[in-house]
Order: sequence, then structure tokens, then C-alpha cells
Amino acid sequence: MDAAEADGLELSNADAAAAMNQLQAGRICPPEAQSHDLSLLPPEAARSWSAHGYFVLKGLVPAATCAAMTAASLDLFARAETGGQSFKGHHLGPDGVIAVEEAARLDARHAAEQRMSKLFNIHRLSPFRAFASHPAILKALHAILGPDVSCFNSQYIFKNPGVWGQPWHQDSLYYLFDLMPQVGVWLATTRATVENGCLFVAPGSHVEPIHPVVPDARPGANFGYLEVVDYDYANAVPVLMEPGDVLVFHSFLLHKSNDNVSDERRSALVFHYARSATEITGPKSATIDFMPVLAEGRPARTD
Repeated sequence: MDAAEADGLELSNADAAAAMNQLQAGRICPPEAQSHDLSLLPPEAARSWSAHGYFVLKGLVPAATCAAMTAASLDLFARAETGGQSFKGHHLGPDGVIAVEEAARLDARHAAEQRMSKLFNIHRLSPFRAFASHPAILKALHAILGPDVSCFNSQYIFKNPGVWGQPWHQDSLYYLFDLMPQVGVWLATTRATVENGCLFVAPGSHVEPIHPVVPDARPGANFGYLEVVDYDYANAVPVLMEPGDVLVFHSFLLHKSNDNVSDERRSALVFHYARSATEITGPKSATIDFMPVLAEGRPARTD
């Protein structure tokens, strides 16, 4: 982790909100860019994408694979924490993985698996890379984004008992790209319930522009937690998932996660995809790494 990255960690959520509002608020996804060829999707998924901005693929990944991903994530977190460079709960591992601790748990009294919040930069690593090019995922991406698609961001998310949720937001707020939209692919590696912090979505909000945000007002909130407060969430619904279920969602879709008030962990693997021709229009984040997965409508080599 270099000095510039360390300096960035000194920013507050208020600073981040001001910067993102200046750069991103008001941007739209052109109607013609909302999809490419929805006939490639099952009819129900195509209808849900158009009307609601998301759909769920049930039972796509075996439970054993989900468990292997969790075990690998814990190992990567431990290696980044002990063998990499560290600054205020952020750890850069020797393999490029960035491990982030919960801001409210930055002390050695908690075990590593209780402090882990997110792992970034894992889409080129086993066992995660295979999922990036799962045939069902590639078909969905072709339908939405077209024949040339890259995975540009990857996260493994731990939400342990007692951990706060992330407030209402749109993922495109965080991506300084020229082409819209991006597509999120959220694999539940444990069950996701209202009690353990599942996602809530606002169906139909994917046609909204990028909304201005305010900083998460909770003391000790994770860096980057910004909130959209100028939208009516009366129609919000929980996305209840079992291990192996996959949520595919539009990057303008307003969504949040609940606090985990249960006694069980909720975990998920999240990949973000964009058209391969996408250009970065601002500073490049250390968590952005374009890896082609589709080229001219066919699986791309990822090695």
C-alpha cells in the first residue's frame, strides 16, 4: 500500500460524498443501453430485468463450492493481514488482494473471521475465477451487456452477527466509467435472510439517474458508506436467498442490506461486469481490474 493509498484512507465519508456528488450525481443510463438481447434470457428473467432491474438464478452453485469459497476467503484475509502491508484495517496482500476489516472492530480482541468485512481483487484467483465465467452468468451478461464483457471488480463480503448493513445506494455511483450500466452478480454463499442482513431492493429504480448521496451518519460506519435519501422506498422488497442462488442486478438499482441481528454469518461473492470497451474517466481505484470473460459472444480466456 503506497503513500497515496494511505492518504486516501484519511478521507471521511463526508469527503467521499462531496466528491461523488460532483462527479456522478445526475448521470443516466441511456434507454438503448439498458439491455442488448433479452431473448437470450428465460422469459421471466427478461421481464424482471426490464421492469424491476434484477432477477435471481436459483441453485446455480453447489453448496460445497460456496463453502470452499468461504474457506479460501478466510485464508486470503489471514495472509493479507500477516504477510502484506497494512494501514488502519486495510491490508494489501502479496497476491494483490485487498482485505478490509469492519471499522467498528479494529482491535485484536476479535478473531480474524469476526473482523473481516470485504476482500477485493479475487476474480483472477481460484476458486473464484471459475464462477466469473459460469455459462449461465455469461449468457445473462451477453443478454444485458452484449458480446464483449469484462469482470472489473470482485468482492467477498462477510456480514458477521452484530455487523451493520450498508445504506441505500447505487453501485454506479462508485464507478467512474464512460459506458453505462454495469451489472452486479451476487452469489449467496450462505443463506440470506432478513435477520442476517439480506439485500433489499427498490424494484424499478434502475431507470433513475444516479442520485446525490449523504454520508452514513452512524459513528464508526465503514469508509465509502454513502446513502441515497431522496427516494421513496415504500415498494422495497427483501431478496431472500439460499446458498448457491445468484442475484443479477442493474448498477443503477437502489439497494441496501440489513443489519445482521442473527447469530449466523451472511456471506456472498460479488462480481461486477462492464462492456469491455469501457474507459475509466477518473482516478483508477486499486480495486478495478478488467478481466475479459466474453469476446465476440464466446467465453474469453482468463489466464
